[in-house]
Amino acid sequence: MRAQDTVWQGCFGDWQPLFIREYWLPLGHLAWQGFLRHGPGMVVCEIHGPTATVDWSRTAVPYTARFVPLAELATCWQDLSLVADQRPAVESAVATYDPDQDAMLLLLGDSQPYISCLKGWAVPPPECSRQMSNRHAEFALTQS
Repeated sequence: MRAQDTVWQGCFGDWQPLFIREYWLPLGHLAWQGFLRHGPGMVVCEIHGPTATVDWSRTAVPYTARFVPLAELATCWQDLSLVADQRPAVESAVATYDPDQDAMLLLLGDSQPYISCLKGWAVPPPECSRQMSNRHAEFALTQS
């Protein structure tokens, strides 16, 4: 029997793939819009609150996300106090990824920073952006 994601996550602490699974559409949209405006770069996403006990498929998780262009990554590293020895490899990956198919992502939460090149999406970033635009009403928060 397969353990539920929330149980598995609580045991191993790998919440990042679960977050990506639930928020891939807005992350892909941001990656594509950022690329169109600034060229290559990375989506930096900060999760607000604990991640160990979240049922990712049922609970909306507060987060902020922004696109950081390649030219501004050095400032981002300093602002976030990220480890210097990983910077050259990440900057090289950001400079060479295929924005039509892939997205660079940095997740910050209540664990170590998680950096990933999301490759081979079933719905690539340009399509994420198109879907977000076409389905805007589903994603817009309204005050009642």
